[in-house]
Amino acid sequence: MQGKIFKLNNNKQTIYIVFIMLFFTLSLHLLISYLQVNHQKQFAESLLTKAENISNDIVASIQEVATLSPNRCDSDSINTLRIILSKYEYTHDLGLIFDGKVGCSANWGLFETPILFAREFYSSSSGYQFASKVGNIFPVPARYDITKKDNVIAFTINEPFKSFDHLEKGFSYKIISKNESHTFHNYKSEYQFKKDTLLNSQELKICSSKFEYCVETLNNRPGLLYLPIFISSSLICLIGLISFLIAYSVISYFDKNSSIEFRLRKAIKNGELYLEYQPIIELKNNKIIGVESLVRWKDAVHGNVSPELFLSIAEQLGLYSTLAYDLVKRAFAELSAILHRDPEFTVAINVNAYEIKTSEYLDNLYELCMSYKIKPQQVKIEITERIGLPLEELSNFATRAKHYGFIIALDDFGTGVSNLVWLTEINFDIIKIDKILTQSITDEFKQDMVLAIMSLVTNLNRLVIFEGVEVFEEYNFIKAFNPNHQIQGWYFYKSLPLTELNKALDGQQG
Repeated sequence: MQGKIFKLNNNKQTIYIVFIMLFFTLSLHLLISYLQVNHQKQFAESLLTKAENISNDIVASIQEVATLSPNRCDSDSINTLRIILSKYEYTHDLGLIFDGKVGCSANWGLFETPILFAREFYSSSSGYQFASKVGNIFPVPARYDITKKDNVIAFTINEPFKSFDHLEKGFSYKIISKNESHTFHNYKSEYQFKKDTLLNSQELKICSSKFEYCVETLNNRPGLLYLPIFISSSLICLIGLISFLIAYSVISYFDKNSSIEFRLRKAIKNGELYLEYQPIIELKNNKIIGVESLVRWKDAVHGNVSPELFLSIAEQLGLYSTLAYDLVKRAFAELSAILHRDPEFTVAINVNAYEIKTSEYLDNLYELCMSYKIKPQQVKIEITERIGLPLEELSNFATRAKHYGFIIALDDFGTGVSNLVWLTEINFDIIKIDKILTQSITDEFKQDMVLAIMSLVTNLNRLVIFEGVEVFEEYNFIKAFNPNHQIQGWYFYKSLPLTELNKALDGQQG
């Protein structure tokens, strides 16, 4: 059984660990993805700002040349181009176009053979035309980005975004026209996966409000996949450890909260224990002449808990003394009206070693009687035969109790450690026969033994109460043997809550 419970707990713990790991892993993944998107956005904004600065520079230089309306390439035009070029940071060279050919430039002067571009240009709606990475223009191994409008052309060396490429952010990006038909710049990160994964790529696009292009960033390694393998592995291991600790703490917390000790402590604090009363019947008239007070506890987790179990646990927790006093006080409060109405009516309370060994217990019990105006003679103190205290200590307790006027009963006779010496050395007023002997009445093999015990206790001139009378045969046998005995058991009543007890007494009077 313990192996099964251990296995169930292990399974439960594994489920908790897996669930918490998934929760934290997903949360961390989403957090990293969120931070990455913000990082991509910041980067894209910086790149767009740089692109707009370059575009502003090129457009301004072309427009300044265009305002002069040069109509041929001569030394004056070239000098003018050189003066204008010196003003602009990102424009590498400026030239003039006649008959579709570049005739001169600020840096190279007059071309002996005008330059004719064989490739097509991308045309924007604003009249500008663009070409990227064009080589073999000048007698140098360089490639240029070209912007032209009307008869003015501007050259930019094809590395204006070199500083951004060298940052190696780990994601790819490009600058493309808004209609996505032309790419001005394209950077593909080696850190990105060559193929798409099951996870959605993080794509971000922001567009210029001044020019007809946008910046797009792409990351197909979102979240935890973006991190180096040793970092992501370390994080997952850390999440696993944290998940184990959290799962262990949660399970321990719930196990503690569902433990019978914890719930009993809580039940006592919240007053969840309650009393029921087992009627004691006089055989001569089958009337209720008293009750035995019984404590009950019905827990939401553990169900109906045996009083022997939870009272034992209360002792271990150091709660029994307060509980015992409160239960007697509650019984007196609930039964005081019945006890006042019928001076012969009695209430029986059970005591164990604590009450007997506590010197002030009888003083406190007597004070409670006086407080609720109950006669001590209406209170029966039942000492169970199962108690394991020295005979002398039990005898002294009984003597002191009778001195106060309380009635002393020997409970569960026939099942415990007592012997005939108890019957002679302790001055009991009542002997209660345990239900095990009562139920032996209908057993022909045990009946003679029960008769001998009944004859013995009857001859002691003590009041005898038979516990656990459940069937007619038991009731009839006891009544035939001695109609002066009393009984309690399910044949007449189970233990009753106070409202049901009042109904039974009212019906009895009727």
